[in-house]
Amino acid sequence: MMYLDKIFGIAVQGRVSDVLVKVGLAVRFRRMGTMVSIKDGVVITEKMMDEWVESTMPLYLKSRYEEKGDVDFSFQDEVGTRFRVNIFRQNGVQGFVARVLEGYIKSIDELGLPQVLREIPKYNGGLVFVTGSTGAGKSTTLAALVQEMNTYYPFHIITLEDPIEYLYSDEKSLINQREIGTDTKSFNQGIKAALRQNPDVIIIGELRDQETARDALTAAETGIMVMTTLHTHNAVESLNRFLSFFPVDEYSVIADFLGRSLKVSLSQRLIPAVDGKSRVVATEIMVVNQRIKEIIQSGKKYDLIHDVVKESNDFYAMHSFDQSLIKLFRDGKISKKNALRHANSPLDLKMAISGVGA
Repeated sequence: MMYLDKIFGIAVQGRVSDVLVKVGLAVRFRRMGTMVSIKDGVVITEKMMDEWVESTMPLYLKSRYEEKGDVDFSFQDEVGTRFRVNIFRQNGVQGFVARVLEGYIKSIDELGLPQVLREIPKYNGGLVFVTGSTGAGKSTTLAALVQEMNTYYPFHIITLEDPIEYLYSDEKSLINQREIGTDTKSFNQGIKAALRQNPDVIIIGELRDQETARDALTAAETGIMVMTTLHTHNAVESLNRFLSFFPVDEYSVIADFLGRSLKVSLSQRLIPAVDGKSRVVATEIMVVNQRIKEIIQSGKKYDLIHDVVKESNDFYAMHSFDQSLIKLFRDGKISKKNALRHANSPLDLKMAISGVGA
C-alpha cells in the first residue's frame, strides 16, 4: 500500500487525470489526454496488485466483483484526495484504473462553460443531457451545475451516483447523495424512490438502460428537473442514443415525450490549450425551442438540428462545436492546428477562421 500512496501522490502533484496500473508494467498516467510513464518506475507484480485491490475495495463490493469481473467505487487516500477507481480482471490477473477527483468543485465560469447553463434552474422541470466521450469532463460539469443550484436556489437535490465523486456541503439547497450499491440498488430503483422524496432536482450519474431512461423521462414529465450524462458526441447522437434504449415500435411515443421534456443538451470535448499545460472545454449547446421540439417529436430527420443549432446563436445562445472552436481560437486559447483537428468539418472551420463563411 505504501507504493500505491506514492503513486497517488505523484498523480496529484503531476496534475494527471488518471492512474493506469497493469501487472508486469510500470504505472502509467494520463495527462492532458496523453499516456505518460514514470522514469525508472517499479514494475507492478501480481502480489502488489492483489494487495492494492484488497486494501482499497470496499467489502460490500467483493461479491459483485466476483460475479461481474469489474467494479467501480470511490476511494480516499491518506491525505484526503479522492479517486474514482475501477478494478477489473484481465488475462487471469487484476487491473486497476483510478481517476483523480478534484476536491474543489469548479464553477461554470471557471470551467469556461456557456452562460446559458445558468438558466437551467429556472425551468419548470424537464430533462438535461450532459454528454461527451470518456474523460471529457462530464462529471465535473454536472458538479458545477449542482453547485450553481446549491449556491443560489432553495432546492431539494437528490443525486444517484455510481460511485459518489464530488461531495457537496448544503448551502441554499438541501442535497442528498445516494450511491448505487450501498444506498440504493440501482439507478432506476433510486429514481422511483426519489419520486417519493419530494425532490426539485434528480441527478442521474449515467443513462445506461431502457428502464432508467424511462424512469428519467417519467420524472421529468412530473415537473422535476432531471440531469444526466450520456456517452455521445453531440445533440443528435444523444437523441438517437436515448431512443435506442426503447423498442422500435415505441419510438414515436418516446420521441413525443422527449420533445416535451428535453430542455438542454450540452456536449463537450477537452482541447489542449496553447500553453501546453492545460486543456479548455469546447462545447455544443442545444436549447430546445419550438423548432427543435417539433423535429424531436417527428422522430426523424434529426440531422436538421445541426443547422438549427448553428443558426440560433443570437436569440437562443446555442452554438455548434465548430463555432465553439472558432471562438476559442480567436480568443487565443487554442491553436489553429487543434481547432482543425477537433472540428466536425475541418474545411468549413478553416474557411471560417480565414474569414470566409460564418
